[in-house]
This record gives sequence, C-alpha cells and structure tokens, in this order.
Amino acid sequence: MTLDTLDRAFLDHWSSTRAAVPHMPPAAAGPGTAATAPPPPLPPAPPPQASPPQGEPDLVARLLQAAWVDWCAVADEIEAARRRGRRVIAIVSCERGAGCTTLVTGLVRLLTSRGLDARSGTLDEAPHDGPTHDRRILLVDAGVWFPPGRIQRRRLLVASVGCDAAILVRRENHSAPSGWSVALEAIGVEPLGEVVSFATQPAAFAAGSGES
Repeated sequence: MTLDTLDRAFLDHWSSTRAAVPHMPPAAAGPGTAATAPPPPLPPAPPPQASPPQGEPDLVARLLQAAWVDWCAVADEIEAARRRGRRVIAIVSCERGAGCTTLVTGLVRLLTSRGLDARSGTLDEAPHDGPTHDRRILLVDAGVWFPPGRIQRRRLLVASVGCDAAILVRRENHSAPSGWSVALEAIGVEPLGEVVSFATQPAAFAAGSGES
C-alpha cells in the first residue's frame, strides 16, 4: 500500500489551504485627479481549514481509498482467520516505523464498517477466556518481531504470548526474513501474509504462509 508519497501529498495540500490571502489596500488618489469612491469591500476570506483530529482519520481515509483493493484483501484474510478461531491478530515488523500503527488503524476502521467487532489493543487484552459466541477481533500493533539477524525462537515465544496469528509489515526496499512464516508456525502462530509499506507503486497483499 502506498503510504509515503500519499502522506506527503496530503500534508502539503493541507498546509497550502492554511495560507492567508493577502489584502491589498486601495491606491490613494494622486494630485490633480478626482478621488474615486473606494471599491466595495471584498467578502471575508473563508476561515483556514481546521487541523485534522488526533489520529489523522482524514489521512487514513485517503490511504484506504488509494489502495482499497489491497486493504480489502488484508481484511478478507483477517475475517477468514477469525472464522478459523483466530481472535488476536498481531501486526509485526522487521524494524520500527514500518507502518504497523497505520495498518492497525485502517483495518479497524474497515472491519468495523463491515459490521465486525474489531478494535485495537494490546496482547494483555486478548479475549481468549470470553464466551464461545464472542466474535471480537483484536488487532495488536505488536512491534518488531524480526530484527536483523538470525530469527530467535525464544524471542518469538515471548513476544507472541496471547497471539493467534500475525501479519508481517515490511518496507518495499527491505526483504522479508527468510523462514519467518515457518518460525511462526513452529510456535503455534498462524502467518496470514505480508503487507508492503512505503511502496512507490501499489503492491498486492501477499496472503498465506509462502515466502516471497
């Protein structure tokens, strides 16, 4: 999904709308010329555009529109995983700033619009002990699970406590670590696929546990 370019374009456009319209005073009548009545006042300039609310919902809406097919593919995969009994979906990355928080925010909005009880939270809020009819989906911005170097099984075990499945977010210019999905399966966490962020062109969501 294209994040970087769209973010910058949106913020540049928003900033330009806040620029004040300059007001030029009427020219004074020169000597020997008849004074003319001043022109009628211009209508007041519209107030500057208000800042987006906290959480940048307007920006998230633009991101959803820009890569709607890809967002829907991720949401479809999460719905399918929920039908398989996966309640807690971790959004993980290989580095900080890969876009996990943006992905969680957009997915919660999209899944909620479909009538699902989706929300963001922490693994401590995992609803594993809820009633069998509990259909909640918890999306967790789980941070870095696959830092550079060899995948550490013990680190994954600790980080994934309470998690049923995971989606890997990686920047376009970084490759996914080899064997990441196999490592998750080995500890009982279902890999749902990859999301490529900060892409120069829209990238299709890679669903499933196959490596790319």
